[in-house]
Amino acid sequence: MIRYALAFLAILLTGLPGASKAEPAKVVVGTYVNQITGVNLRDNQVNVDFYVWFRWEDDSLNPLETFELMNGRIESRTPTPIRKLKDTNYGQARVQAVLNQPWDVSRFPLDTQTIRLVIEDSDLTAEHFVYVPDTDNSTLDPDVDVSGYTLTSNGATISAHRYRTNYGDITLPKNHESVYSRYTHAITLERPDSVYYIKTFSTIFISSVVAFLAFLVKPVDLDPRFGLGIGALFAVVACYFVIASDLPRSSGFTLSDRVNLASMGMIFLSLMQSAVSLMIYERNAAKSLLLDRWSLVVFPVAYALLCVWLTTV
Repeated sequence: MIRYALAFLAILLTGLPGASKAEPAKVVVGTYVNQITGVNLRDNQVNVDFYVWFRWEDDSLNPLETFELMNGRIESRTPTPIRKLKDTNYGQARVQAVLNQPWDVSRFPLDTQTIRLVIEDSDLTAEHFVYVPDTDNSTLDPDVDVSGYTLTSNGATISAHRYRTNYGDITLPKNHESVYSRYTHAITLERPDSVYYIKTFSTIFISSVVAFLAFLVKPVDLDPRFGLGIGALFAVVACYFVIASDLPRSSGFTLSDRVNLASMGMIFLSLMQSAVSLMIYERNAAKSLLLDRWSLVVFPVAYALLCVWLTTV
């Protein structure tokens, strides 16, 4: 009988409002980006100088000391003294950091990139601590400028990030999961126009056109006829390595790879045409001349259409 009474009492106590699970503490967080420098596509890095601030009510917390940058390393951190704004604590710090940024170069040099500042608390999980984004004040300085890009948008969001590990703590289950509140300030960069595209591929385009000028040379003049194509092919290959040196290693084909391969392919076909034209010339010079005239039109047009198609798909 006593056992039943105790069980009934326990049910009553757990059902009381005061016995319910405590709500996690809410901390308002925001960031203001001062500078974005050192955009390094090959090493997947970028330098960012920004301010970060927190507002919270629980005096037992200090998010200014416990926050960490999840996708990079903080080079320097200059906090200001925590002060009271009425009943709310306020803390701010200037941070200079190097972000590990996975660039999307599939459309390079017409690429669009997104730089992300990702912040979490290093101490408390989402059960005890959640961020609230200060969307009204999280933005970029008007003087922020990234060479070759236009800053089109930016915004702050909050998400829950799950870690499926016990971090080697044997007191926890092997598949233990912990969830942390994550703040992300995303900044979108886009190429403003096709100028950078033309500058990047200008050497390739000119070399390909030079290769097609071989159709104006008689097939029997072997040195200039084949020398133009071979020289153009080497120029395109050299340009390919120069462009690739600025990009991260990737198993996929970028727009740059496709344009380079298309150019090398068209130059190779022009060399084959020269060989065929030479064979025809020995039998019928008029037909060889007619083939060269048609090739002088067909090859540049086909090459231009191919480059446009590769750029737009």
